Amino acid sequence: MMACLPMNDKAVDITQSTETADAPKTKVYRSMIGNGRISPATRQRVLDYVKKHDCTLDVPACGAGNHCSYNISLVISKQFSDFEMPFLRKIMRSVYYVAGEYDYDVLLTLVDENETRPVERLLGNRKIDGLILTRTLERDPLIPLLKARKLPFVAIGQPEDDEILSVDHDQVGGCREMTSLLLMKGMKHIALLGGSMLYTVNQSRLEGFRQAYDKMGQVIDEGLLFLELETDDLRMWAVQQAVERGADCILCMDERLAQLSLNVLKQLNLRVPQDIRLASLYDSENLANAVPPITAVQFNADILGLKATQQLLCALQGEKVETRIELGYQVSLRESTQI
Repeated sequence: MMACLPMNDKAVDITQSTETADAPKTKVYRSMIGNGRISPATRQRVLDYVKKHDCTLDVPACGAGNHCSYNISLVISKQFSDFEMPFLRKIMRSVYYVAGEYDYDVLLTLVDENETRPVERLLGNRKIDGLILTRTLERDPLIPLLKARKLPFVAIGQPEDDEILSVDHDQVGGCREMTSLLLMKGMKHIALLGGSMLYTVNQSRLEGFRQAYDKMGQVIDEGLLFLELETDDLRMWAVQQAVERGADCILCMDERLAQLSLNVLKQLNLRVPQDIRLASLYDSENLANAVPPITAVQFNADILGLKATQQLLCALQGEKVETRIELGYQVSLRESTQI
């Protein structure tokens, strides 16, 4: 980082220095080391300030060495790579916005659940200074790789290692509250539909579901738990099975499952909420505008992306950051669960 020594020889904080130079920190670094996309006017302004105030430069760590690419990677699972998904779209928008404010570029990296090669290639070619994982897996193979390479990274979710920088919503609390509300509304047979349990977000949602039953002193019908639903065929089968097994409510772990469930129920000539209730543990504009609108837990993906990027950029600049950040939620009761 840059330190300026005024006449009293007291080092000036880097934030004060860069503000006085009227340039973001990354532009100060780039101007002084002659690297990156810096306009001649900005570079000259910074250099004039540095000369006037007798500043020196400590190059930030930028991961495992002093080479700075001014790129960060946003890692997306191939299983969730549809950019039309509201969750990913909002996270991407926030990441790009915050990174751009710090003069960083964002590289999208698609990986399979147990794949590390795309990230290894970025590291080997020194393409990135840091990384954001948009999903957290149980025994995620990327985490030991990143730790071994000493690359700053942030996980969106709840990694098993408490020392890893992470940000997530209170998934357990939100899902516990939703399930408790459904039980208090008199629903006795709730079918829970979810995807792969390798994803810690699904584990957290299942945990919230179980905690609600314990809190209400009720017993889960294990025959109405439909997990590991990784294809549309399996998802449609699960909805049909839930109906046949007497479910009075279908609770979906994500908005895609909820939308598909609504379509299948219509094909079965079942009315929501008159014949069966429907709710989701993740909200989206599609669910709010569905007919009927579907009750859901709201998590702010924009804030999630913003916090994760701020966390990473602070780590890259050597600043102290909170290890785990947990965000809140809101339950939106809509027509699909009304009695």
